[in-house]
Amino acid sequence: MAGLLDRVLGVPLSRARRDALMVNTISGRSGPDAAAYVLAGVQHNTEKAGALLAAQGIFAIACTYGLDHGWPRSLAIAAILLLVAGAMLAMSMLRSTAAPFRHGDHDARMATMFHVLISRMVRFNIALYCTFLSVLLLGIAAIRFAY
Repeated sequence: MAGLLDRVLGVPLSRARRDALMVNTISGRSGPDAAAYVLAGVQHNTEKAGALLAAQGIFAIACTYGLDHGWPRSLAIAAILLLVAGAMLAMSMLRSTAAPFRHGDHDARMATMFHVLISRMVRFNIALYCTFLSVLLLGIAAIRFAY
């Protein structure tokens, strides 16, 4: 079961496997190169969250259109609620990442940055699944309305 959740969420759930992933990810890189690599991953996830928020806004408009035009209310409202949940997760990824740059032990800072990366990956994937399910419900609502 853990293997399935690892695949669905895109990261290992166990601490030991995440630590091994971090070591594997940064091994062979110097301190600054490793930090830049992990930070680039964090930045990439932040950019994806912004793009997902834009898409969610478009789908929210489609949900309100459906509600205004008589589509099945239960499906359209469920779709909106999933979009809101996904948007909240995506917005939680837009927080500052300055904490890992504070002075202190390099290994501790790298572990913090890697934790931020893993956390954002999990939140993004869940937000993406919420959005996908919302769009699926919206499509079903449109089809039910048409027939």
